[in-house]
Amino acid sequence: MKTRQPLKKLSLLLLSVTFSVCLRAQSAVPLGSDVTYTILASSTVTNTGPTVIYGNVGVSPGTAVTGFPPGGATGGGAIHAADASAGQAQIDLTTAYLNAAGQAATATVSGDLGGQTLTSGVYKSTSTLGITGTLTLSGPGFFIFQIASALTTASSSQVVLIGGAQAANVFWQVGSSATLGTTSTFAGTILAQASVTLTTGAVLDGRALARTGAVTLDDNTAVNPGPTVSGAPPALSLTCPNSSAPVGVAYNSSLVATGGTSPYTYSITGSLPPGLVLNTSSGAITGTPTGGTTTFTGTVVDSAGSPATATNTCTINNLASSTQSVPTLSTWALGLLALLLIAYAIGFKRRAHV
Repeated sequence: MKTRQPLKKLSLLLLSVTFSVCLRAQSAVPLGSDVTYTILASSTVTNTGPTVIYGNVGVSPGTAVTGFPPGGATGGGAIHAADASAGQAQIDLTTAYLNAAGQAATATVSGDLGGQTLTSGVYKSTSTLGITGTLTLSGPGFFIFQIASALTTASSSQVVLIGGAQAANVFWQVGSSATLGTTSTFAGTILAQASVTLTTGAVLDGRALARTGAVTLDDNTAVNPGPTVSGAPPALSLTCPNSSAPVGVAYNSSLVATGGTSPYTYSITGSLPPGLVLNTSSGAITGTPTGGTTTFTGTVVDSAGSPATATNTCTINNLASSTQSVPTLSTWALGLLALLLIAYAIGFKRRAHV
């Protein structure tokens, strides 16, 4: 009996240590003032097209923020170029980056994460990491991805949250640069050592934060997911898609839900502009608009035992495409022009002989 007692105490101690390590491995990454930033760069923030950013946009120590407008920061966000707020955000980004990089890994990953379903944990990659198709993150807790080199997502790829997973609790620590593919949908905060690029039409439910390089945007929607979540999730809310949709130009944006319990189901009351369709599972609105500006009510329902519902009134404006057609002359006009030129030539010859 006396021999078993110390062994029992030792077993409990080892169990306690193991449990403590596991908790530390999945602890929240401290964002500090970065919690309000959706876009943060060191050198430049460059935008093309009507990008919509919900949250702050900042750059420091660089000073250049270009492409705003037509891009814009909304939802209480503002643009901070080399001011005290952006400077502090960069300091806090360094803290967050080192914290994410230093947490103990619970699993190793490599290659491409597409087609996988992962639960909370710290996932370590010793090289580049990609996402093709759909990566599903399931359940509550924190998801931390430690990537030694680059992160690249394929065109139309998705990071899908289910089982109560929250975009605010997902972190991607990237050793070099991150690139989100065209019309892809991504969730989580990107903490990049170098740069972050959102290619045409990519939708970000999270943050793009770059320590030493640029953040490049191109007709994107980026929604700040708010502070990390532990315990009961925050109230469900719904963000509208990009309101600018030029006629004849491929459109990709999304209704984005934050808070509540994932996964979500989306719907609209009213109608979208002709040519656009809603994906009720992801909230994506895609297609090529043919005309007509519409205002509609977007609705999202979560998966809680007693489902919560959130709505928002949204407008999508179908603008004339910036590509202008080249004027052409009809057949009769060309004939008339030819006759006038012949008449002019005959008159010119007659005057020359006089």
